[in-house]
Amino acid sequence: MLNALFWGFFLTFGGLGLLWLGFIQLRKRPRFNKFNSQIANKRMLQLSLLIYFSGFVLTIYLMLN
Repeated sequence: MLNALFWGFFLTFGGLGLLWLGFIQLRKRPRFNKFNSQIANKRMLQLSLLIYFSGFVLTIYLMLN
């Protein structure tokens, strides 16, 4: 059970970290200039919350099995 908790949190937060790191790096490039808008930030936050809660629910599910 503790192993599932550790790996669930590790993968969830690791994935979110990679997602945000990629988003920040892409914003610096001129080709992805539209990533510097308020709408892009809002969508990124929504995606992050969706991934966070999905990871949380999946972690709890794996702990119960």
